[in-house]
Order: sequence, then C-alpha cells, then structure tokens
Amino acid sequence: MLTRTEGIVLKTKKYGEADLIVTYLTPDKGIIAAFAKSPRKTKSKFGSSLEPLTHSKISLMGKEQSLARITQSDIITPFNQIRENYSDFVNVSKLVEILMSLTPENTPNRKLFAFMLSILQFIKTAGQEQKDPLHIICRIRLLALIGYAPRLSGCGRCGGSTLDFYPDAGTTLCRKCAVTPGHEGSPFMRINNKAIHFYAHSIEWPINISNRLKPGADTISELAGLLDKHLGYLLSKKLHSSKFPAGSSR
Repeated sequence: MLTRTEGIVLKTKKYGEADLIVTYLTPDKGIIAAFAKSPRKTKSKFGSSLEPLTHSKISLMGKEQSLARITQSDIITPFNQIRENYSDFVNVSKLVEILMSLTPENTPNRKLFAFMLSILQFIKTAGQEQKDPLHIICRIRLLALIGYAPRLSGCGRCGGSTLDFYPDAGTTLCRKCAVTPGHEGSPFMRINNKAIHFYAHSIEWPINISNRLKPGADTISELAGLLDKHLGYLLSKKLHSSKFPAGSSR
C-alpha cells in the first residue's frame, strides 16, 4: 500500500552499512518510523531530505503494522539554519526528545504537527536577541500542548498563594498542602513571581507575538532548571540532550 504524507524528521538511526531508520512526525499518522534504502552511499537529494528537522513530502510503501519503506522524499523546508546553529540545534533537540518521550507513536495529531512546524519556522527567522526566551517558551508550549506542563498558578490542591514547586507533584504547593501523608519532606524548588508571570504569558500568548516577552537571564535560567526537574521526575531520567550545554544564542 502506498501512502503519501508530510513529515518532519525527528531522528535517524544507522541500519546496516548504508541504510537508515528514520523517525518522522506526520500530521495524519503521528510519530512513525520508516526504512530508507542506501541513503548513506552517495550524497543526493534523497539523503539530504533525511537530515534531522527537514520537512518533506514523503511516499511510503508498506503494510499496516510493518516498517514502511520510503520510496520518495521531496524537501519542502530543510531548516538547515537550525542544524548549523549549535544553540538552536541543542534546544530543538530537547523539544524533539520531549515529544518522542511523552507522545505515543502512530497517534494522529495535526495540531501537534502544525505546532512543531510553526516553531521551527519561527526559530529559523527569529533574531538572535529573541532566541534565549524563545527556546524556553517553545518548551513550555510543547508541554502544555501534550498535557504535561507543570502548574505554577497557585497551590495545585487548594489554590492558595505559594512559590514552592514540587517536582514529584508537578505543581506548586502551599506549606499546608505539602505536608500530607507520603509527601513529608519532599524536595521542592522556590521560584519567584517574575518566573511565574513569564510562564503564564508563555502559555497564553500566541507564539508569533512571544518576542514581546522580555525576561531577564535569571528568569530564563530559573525556568530552565524547573523544567529540567519536572521532566526528570516524569521520565525518571535526565534528557539525553541535557548533556550538551545549550549556551547562549547571542
């Protein structure tokens, strides 16, 4: 059966001497894996279309529940500018790893595909002074879209005012609600109101006007640390991409 769709390359894995297993995010099939025959033998448009983050029109041949073979791949947008910028590539790799870790395969999600495509385009065209807050905003928005964003707007149990975030609860908790059976002495992270306000705006504002947000470096660092702790608890491990320092885009 021949299937035609669009795909964003999330990752590739070498298979044998010259083949690849390519993982795509598609609008109508979600995250899928497909087999590419001999793209590593010679430099060609086909091989170039399998570079990470490339957005292409693809044709797949194969039966349901089996690994389809890529029979055609035509580049729509290569996003090579992101791959060639170290900071951008590390930060986008975190998005990809979050997506692949927390999203089931073979589950159609056109909204998620459109979101990933729009943020790749936005990162590609954003000015350097916008990049540091933009990467944090994209991480927050992705977690919100797939239903794993931490809650920072008051105590997650009673709604009271608090600045203490508990990674094992995925929310901020007031002192009273934090002291519950089985939760005594859990580690928490104290955050400030600037970080909470920036976080709220990151979720609420459309991505195309998020460059109006001007957080300080301390706010960006604080939220990056909070998201790392949150994800570490969700996944029971650190993101592989966190081993590479993202640095600054400036």
